[in-house]
Amino acid sequence: MTEKIGILAIGHGSKLPFNKEVVTQIADYIAQKHSDVIVRAGFMENSEPTLEEAIEGFSGTGVTKVAAVPVFLASGVHITKDIPRILSLDEKGCGTLEIDGKSVPLCYAGPLGADELIADLVFKRVQEVL
Repeated sequence: MTEKIGILAIGHGSKLPFNKEVVTQIADYIAQKHSDVIVRAGFMENSEPTLEEAIEGFSGTGVTKVAAVPVFLASGVHITKDIPRILSLDEKGCGTLEIDGKSVPLCYAGPLGADELIADLVFKRVQEVL
C-alpha cells in the first residue's frame, strides 16, 4: 500500500490575525509544492482551527501517516509539554490519531530552530529594510 502523508502545521495563534495568516500561508506553500501530501494548519491559542479541529480536517483524505510540525522557532512549554499531551505522544514523540475509524501513525517534528535558511531569510529582511 502506498503511504499518503498528512502534515499538521501547528501555530501558536494570537488575538491578532498575523500568526494565523503566516502559518496558514506556510501550510499553503507546502501543499502547493508537494501536491502528494495533505496539509492542515491548527493553532494552540486564540485562533481557529484548533489543533483538534485541524486533525478532524484529515477525515476523508485517506492519509495513512501524519507528521505534526510546530511552526515555532524554538522549544517552549507548548512544544515540550502541551502539544505532546494533546497528541498523546510517547517519550519518542510518536503516537496515533483516530481518522475515519482507523489508527493512523503520528510523528512529531521539532521546531524550526537555528538553520541557515532562516539566517538567509533574516538577512533578506535586512536588505529589504535598508
